Amino acid sequence: MTDIIGAGERWIPAGEYARILARVPIACVDLLPLSADDRPRVGLIHRDTPAGPGWCLVGGAVLRDEPLAAAVTRHLAATLGGAVTLTALAYATTVEYFTQPGIGDFHDPRKHAIAHTYTGVCAGTPEPAGEADRFAWFETDRLPPDEEFGFGQGRVVRRILGQFSSHG
Repeated sequence: MTDIIGAGERWIPAGEYARILARVPIACVDLLPLSADDRPRVGLIHRDTPAGPGWCLVGGAVLRDEPLAAAVTRHLAATLGGAVTLTALAYATTVEYFTQPGIGDFHDPRKHAIAHTYTGVCAGTPEPAGEADRFAWFETDRLPPDEEFGFGQGRVVRRILGQFSSHG
């Protein structure tokens, strides 16, 4: 990887990044977009993953000295376009992705990532770009099956939705 979405010149050269990935966990943010209308829907991007195409959260690496909320906004704009607005950003959970299967609940063979995961109300017309080949809204009771998600993120989405249902 030579560039992290939207980072431009602030990112690390590919060789140096590979050495870092081999030794250090990477701080990331993920976002589960919530629909701005009255219907309970969540938004997911469809993208390539190491295991093949799958539905995923919006997100990626945090830059040095970048506030987490700014990283979420940067990844949202780079992945779904500047016409999508984000409000009511709220922390939901932290998910750890390990390079080796079986160490934890989630696996990403490319890197050990620690993802601070948020929800946020999104309005506007998404225009998938970057890693996203498409975007779709899903009714919260009609999510794709777990095997259609990348990185096991179906379980992350269901965990977050379970937090909502347990709070009222």
